[in-house]
Amino acid sequence: MSNFSNAVLRHRTIDACLRDTSRKYTLIDLINACTAAIKEKHGSKVGNKFKVSVRSLQLDLQTMRCKTKGYGAPIVVYEQKYYKYKDPNYSIYKSKLGKETLGQISELVDSLSEYSSFNGLSSLKNISHILHEEISAKLQKRESVIENEARRNPLGLEYFDTIHDAIINKKALCIGYFSSRSNNIMSIIFYPFYLKEYKGRWYALGYKDGLNGVYKLPLDRIRDYSYSILPFPTEYTFNPDEYFKDIIGVTRLTGEPKEIKYLVKNRLAPFIKKNPLHHTQKIVYRHENGDLEFTIKIIPNREFYNLLFDFQPHIQIISPREVGLQANERVLEIVGQLPDYSLDKKKEDAQETDSWDNGINLFSNL
Repeated sequence: MSNFSNAVLRHRTIDACLRDTSRKYTLIDLINACTAAIKEKHGSKVGNKFKVSVRSLQLDLQTMRCKTKGYGAPIVVYEQKYYKYKDPNYSIYKSKLGKETLGQISELVDSLSEYSSFNGLSSLKNISHILHEEISAKLQKRESVIENEARRNPLGLEYFDTIHDAIINKKALCIGYFSSRSNNIMSIIFYPFYLKEYKGRWYALGYKDGLNGVYKLPLDRIRDYSYSILPFPTEYTFNPDEYFKDIIGVTRLTGEPKEIKYLVKNRLAPFIKKNPLHHTQKIVYRHENGDLEFTIKIIPNREFYNLLFDFQPHIQIISPREVGLQANERVLEIVGQLPDYSLDKKKEDAQETDSWDNGINLFSNL
């Protein structure tokens, strides 16, 4: 598995070099780049153990050119010593994997799935099912019958490995990211500590230079990066269990957790019972009509209010009052951004006689 992983890393490194039109790459340059990438992955203490040989690099180029074993990459030699892509817009990421490569990946997935029954690794089962189906569909040249929602939003994932490396090896990053407030690209010094996925979107959590408190950075906002020469501050710490235990999503605001009571209508109640909004959720009252009252103890944030909106019109906040008011403000903010759809009189009458809240103020009895 390690040999295959190193080969893929070399292919990715060669691809990055051949796409770089700002300089020329000889065989030795490619060898040095691949060796540096492998040392960065395994740590500089490995010495010459992972030094790439001329023979290995030549085989890599041959494999990358091959359509069945590699990517069918249009690698050419010019001036008798430099390597580049014939098509400057080409990348192995745009190509289809060959049957042999897909077969190797399938074997790796088989190896992973064998560990899915072990304690703490149950998520491997879902991952292996999705990967198996995707690989089988490509080999059989058919449409996949499994759709993974996370695949719909790949933006920013190209920076995942970089941030993960910076977390493990305590490296400071200089990141250029798009600010929606200023509508410009801003530059920050960032000390990453943790990667978190929420609703198909990846976030890096850490500390921003000059700002107190944990800073969350969506990966899809990143536009470029470089490693900073600044040392990684030893006084910064991050405890994910403490950070996430009182919140929904990734935003932790100041303040103490609040016990929030909410009513779930009978149509949605069985789902919320089996899929709690938060790990602190408890049933506190069962109505004869099947409605359920729950409590959770959290620090309410934007993700919490958005979640309430997702489940409308079947959830109402009972207490505390300020949380209900904030929920109302949030939904009015969202509704206020919608186009002014005109309804005919018949639809208006139907809404008046079949309103979901029966006169209750949007979310709560306030």
